[in-house]
Amino acid sequence: MIRPATAADLDAICAVYSEIFAQEREGVCYSQWREGLYPTRATAEKGVAAGTMYVLEEDGRVLASVILNSFQPKEYYEIPWLYPAADEEVLVIHTLCVSPAAKGRGLGTRMVDFATGAACGRGVKVIRLDTNVKNTPAQRLYQKHGWRLAGSHHALHEGALDTELVYLERRL
Repeated sequence: MIRPATAADLDAICAVYSEIFAQEREGVCYSQWREGLYPTRATAEKGVAAGTMYVLEEDGRVLASVILNSFQPKEYYEIPWLYPAADEEVLVIHTLCVSPAAKGRGLGTRMVDFATGAACGRGVKVIRLDTNVKNTPAQRLYQKHGWRLAGSHHALHEGALDTELVYLERRL
């Protein structure tokens, strides 16, 4: 079940972040996120407080999370988007995380489908996101579901990670 996250979910959301960091320390490094920089408990707390954090829960265990809102970081305004849209016509996917222990079960697809449904319910015309240029599994997932690559840009992601990002979008 995918549902809005609550403060009671914060430890579980952060546990998924920790699983991802542990996996990346072992050599499987796609997100390029950095423990202590991004994502952090403050990232999850902010999403929960704003009512924009959602979790996928199975058998009482949080296996995935995502933040959905209309916030486009400043770099978004430098991207040659394929589908122009006013800010209020855009939904942005942030910090989509799936527990590495649940890899290969289609949870990422379920979260993307949920985001698409949420966007349609809000009258949004376009969904956008960014991901690390090295995160080819995520890029393949999105492109498999009709997303288009709009460009890449060097960014100080979330004010913490100096990285190269790719930007994708999907018109609804």
